[in-house]
Amino acid sequence: EGFPATLIHPGHIVGPGWNPLNPAGHFNPEVFSVLARGETLILPNFGLETVHHVHADDIAALFMSAIANWNASVGESFHAVSEKAITLRGYAEAMAHWFGREPKLEFLPYDRWAERQSPEEANATWEHIARSPSCSMEKASRLLGFRPRYTSLQAVQEAVEWLIANGRVQARTV
Repeated sequence: EGFPATLIHPGHIVGPGWNPLNPAGHFNPEVFSVLARGETLILPNFGLETVHHVHADDIAALFMSAIANWNASVGESFHAVSEKAITLRGYAEAMAHWFGREPKLEFLPYDRWAERQSPEEANATWEHIARSPSCSMEKASRLLGFRPRYTSLQAVQEAVEWLIANGRVQARTV
């Protein structure tokens, strides 16, 4: 009682050294290699569920903003995410274009899609798409003057560049 606390709820944390939550809703970096090679990526349902990334640097900056604005932040709860969530489909399309490829996507109902995945990947995807997060940074902006530096795609692309440089994603240029 009376403890001066501030809660910060992060989205899908990403940055160099992190495996980003991918367009299939799990963490296997092979999904990015599939997109980089211009191969067909099969997504669950119609790919319209959302995911909401946040760069690790933006989380740190939000913590610092909360500390600097102690009177406004104590007793409050803030989301730590990029400005906008992205659908699995939009995410896959954007990443394919980033790799210089036209997106080749197919869709299956989740149950049929899950049969083609490892149980761990299917479960991770379900945990993400069942929630389909889309959070707001309005409160952090209004009370703390905080705006994230990275969009979801910028944060993911920085992480994927690191994965490519470290041999974890195989990216061929066009």
